Amino acid sequence: MTHDFTKRGSNAVSQPMTVADGVNTFGILNQRPSTPMSYQIGVYEEQGCRPTMEDTHAFIVDLDGVRGQGYFGVFDGHGNKEVAEWCGSHFQDHFLSAIHKDRNRGAEEILSDAFKSADDALQELSEKSDKVAESGSTAVVAFLRMEDANGKQAVFAPSPQDKPPVSPPASARPVLYCANAGDARAVISRKGRAQRLTQDHKATDKDEQSRIRNAGGIVFRGRVFGTLAISRSLGDHLSYEGLHLKELVIGTPFVSRTPLEDSDEFCIIACDGLWDEVSDQEAVDAIKDIKSAQEASELLVALALEKGSTDNCTVMVVRFKDFLSPAQLAIQAAQDYLALSTIA
Repeated sequence: MTHDFTKRGSNAVSQPMTVADGVNTFGILNQRPSTPMSYQIGVYEEQGCRPTMEDTHAFIVDLDGVRGQGYFGVFDGHGNKEVAEWCGSHFQDHFLSAIHKDRNRGAEEILSDAFKSADDALQELSEKSDKVAESGSTAVVAFLRMEDANGKQAVFAPSPQDKPPVSPPASARPVLYCANAGDARAVISRKGRAQRLTQDHKATDKDEQSRIRNAGGIVFRGRVFGTLAISRSLGDHLSYEGLHLKELVIGTPFVSRTPLEDSDEFCIIACDGLWDEVSDQEAVDAIKDIKSAQEASELLVALALEKGSTDNCTVMVVRFKDFLSPAQLAIQAAQDYLALSTIA
């Protein structure tokens, strides 16, 4: 599938959110099940006072045909909308390809590979389009994976993907992997305490400044060449008089691994439109008693605006509490199978 960079409009557009006719979404991007089984997703965005909207978001429920797995991403563009919009529609293709390239690889390697593959694709597009070359995007991507005792994906769905998802074995455990480039962030609530799962990449960071200078760049006014506040991103393949911005503003992500516990309530995935105004713990406290993930995402955007945010603001909330565990999913799958067998 190609992306049309000639279409009109300056605002980035995410794929529309829809609701499935039942519990199965069959891998459709940004589709929620009619009844959540293993987690609940809410997403909300506001343009703020910016002249254009350059954020996008994406998610897939029961990723890769496995019940309980998930893909969640928020992309915060700069320069123009092109890279963020492309990521919102296409990053998952590179992610799924990375998963199936070698099923024995760890999720950290899979995510790093997906970021590199997506950035390589954006470089090719940049060579054909100045608008893409002038654009970049921070990215935060979370992968909820069902793992076995050896830390490998517990089950893979057979092709084709138009079948209901397979349930993981009862012994599987959910593990949340987060990868980010830039200052989009993921924060989990564990027993009510905020735990950051990502690492901000900003030009004010001493380690990032050292890396940029060693690569031949300069940082002043807290920005790369005085213009770009973030030090890692997807895109930003602009070249000028022998200078290649990508050599300085790299796409290599920070990746974390978090086995989920019964005490983990939810994860907040958002761009800096939220985090520049609201601390990690403030965000967790604000929504700790809200059972609806959608209402929680809307409240956090409203809070950011109330506290003075003028930036684009996108917030995704993934709520884990009060949904089925892998063991319960396995029991549910067996019950569904018996019900279908009885009907047949």
